[in-house]
Amino acid sequence: MAVLEVAKLGNPILRKIAASITADECHDPDFQTFLDDMIETMEKMDGIGLAAPQVGQSKQLVILKSTGNNRYPDAPDHPLMILVNPKLTNHSEEIIEGWEGCLSVEDLRGKVWRHNKITVSAFDREMNPISFEAEGFLAVVLQHEIDHLLGKVFLDRMRDFSTLTHLAEFEQYWRAPEEVTV
Repeated sequence: MAVLEVAKLGNPILRKIAASITADECHDPDFQTFLDDMIETMEKMDGIGLAAPQVGQSKQLVILKSTGNNRYPDAPDHPLMILVNPKLTNHSEEIIEGWEGCLSVEDLRGKVWRHNKITVSAFDREMNPISFEAEGFLAVVLQHEIDHLLGKVFLDRMRDFSTLTHLAEFEQYWRAPEEVTV
């Protein structure tokens, strides 16, 4: 396994709509190695989610895992989730506002509005269909990562840029004790 280079804001791959993944592609050993490399990259960089475009592949693939790492010490635990060709199929009317950051938008945080509850349909690592509901923190992370497959970053979802802040200032001036951010 290898740690992959993360594309930074300005790289055109982050603005492309990602291509669907076929069953043949998903079962290819090179794809499975790439998937393992994504997991290692996310863990090494203390991320809680990663989309394939962020590591140079314009493919509809998202992974997430939350274990309260250095970047997100207060995040609720969630086991590794691998989503191939994920789609938001439903969402609540209720909207929540929260802080977001991104491995591709280094050292910045901003407040973003997201649906509190969503339904996602996708395929797992073996291309078995899955569908599930997510709420709160998990719903926000999923919307953030799926946005990457649509050529969007969290900055595109911000309503008020007065909350855009560098990470050092976020920690000093904005973050409330025990506040969980994405």
